[in-house]
Amino acid sequence: MIRMYTDPKGEAYEQVIDVAIRNSECFVLSERLWHLADGEEKQYTRVLESLEPYLVKTIIIQGETIEDVIQVKKAYHSHAFYTAGTYYLYKCCKESGNLLKQMANQLSDWIFPKLPEDLCFLKEGGGDYLYSIVHEHQYGMDITNEEAMQLMDQITGLFLKIEAHSDFDRLLDDAIKHKTDWLYISRHQLKELPERIRELTELRELIIFEQDLFHLPEGLFELSKLDSLTIQTADLAYIPASIAKLKNLRVLSIQCGSYDRPTPGFQIKPKEEIHLSVIPAEIGELEKLEQLTIQYTSIHELPIELMKLKKLRVLNISMCMIDRKPDFLTDMEQLGLINIARDSEWEHE
Repeated sequence: MIRMYTDPKGEAYEQVIDVAIRNSECFVLSERLWHLADGEEKQYTRVLESLEPYLVKTIIIQGETIEDVIQVKKAYHSHAFYTAGTYYLYKCCKESGNLLKQMANQLSDWIFPKLPEDLCFLKEGGGDYLYSIVHEHQYGMDITNEEAMQLMDQITGLFLKIEAHSDFDRLLDDAIKHKTDWLYISRHQLKELPERIRELTELRELIIFEQDLFHLPEGLFELSKLDSLTIQTADLAYIPASIAKLKNLRVLSIQCGSYDRPTPGFQIKPKEEIHLSVIPAEIGELEKLEQLTIQYTSIHELPIELMKLKKLRVLNISMCMIDRKPDFLTDMEQLGLINIARDSEWEHE
């Protein structure tokens, strides 16, 4: 099973639906048991009505025991059946595929209450050709590595995890080509990020776990749509003042003392020797920031500019060198969780 980095959108979604229709016998949509219990109004009745001419089977899992779910899951070998609910199986054909394209713009649209959930395509004889578990952001296709490369060449916007992505340049090329909004970078033995990372113009979440990464390029701070940024490395020189340019950032996490490929007998660098010793005042310009985590550094104090972060709810500057809680934090009444201890002790406000 080849995983997707993100679900395809727009024209790419339509092309993926066409491919799945051609290679599958039926597709599945579900109403989970909790949908019926929460009392929220269904907004997708017309969807079920429109698809009714193509309905071939309805499966109801009562959910009285976990065995009920396991039995159906084994019978169909599909990710679609993982909890109690009503499952609708529809015939794959051009007409039903056209309806799927009209009703949604991406796989992640298939979620309650607007639509029935988790569009999955089943092959003849069982097994997924394409699956989605939307609330867990999981999407994948049962294709070979070679087929995945062919599909990515044909469909711009379909970004699949292939073996060739062990080469960082290939990973970055594909990420840029397919305009991904999520990217995880790890185990590439990177000492620096190329400036062309700025070309990931649609990126909203970036996770970097590279122990040798020491400097952050200016191009990183031109990713204007970035919502969440995580940096995990053994040591970091500093946080550039350019961090202020990430105006849409809600979550920022920097964790030193992190090793993605530790060797036998290695010793973690003492935090007193970590180069990151200052939180720049410019971090106070991140007006949308809700969570700030900076761990295992030689930082001794917090900048008073943190008071400008009116939406900040979680402040975690733990395992650093701070001896006392700054008085100004008391005035930040919106903070719900604070941790500035030298270990990992949380304080609830």
